[in-house]
Amino acid sequence: MADSQEPQSTQELATLSFEEAFRRLNEMAESLDDGGLSLADATARYEEGMNLVRRCNQLLDEAELKITNLKDSFSSNSDEEEWEPQA
Repeated sequence: MADSQEPQSTQELATLSFEEAFRRLNEMAESLDDGGLSLADATARYEEGMNLVRRCNQLLDEAELKITNLKDSFSSNSDEEEWEPQA
């Protein structure tokens, strides 16, 4: 894995999409599983992996909240009128 692909800052990490963060997390896990890293490199990759896990969880939480809000909004609107799908 090239070092230039790794997030360099918290700000850069915050811009990653779920798919990008998850892909990097998988790469991180593979490099740790492969072994052959120095203790310093393994520790740095583990730390970045944990940051990627936090980013993925943040994005999943945001998506869950959005879906809940949409469901609640739909639920309150459906009390006023019944929605029927178009064929």
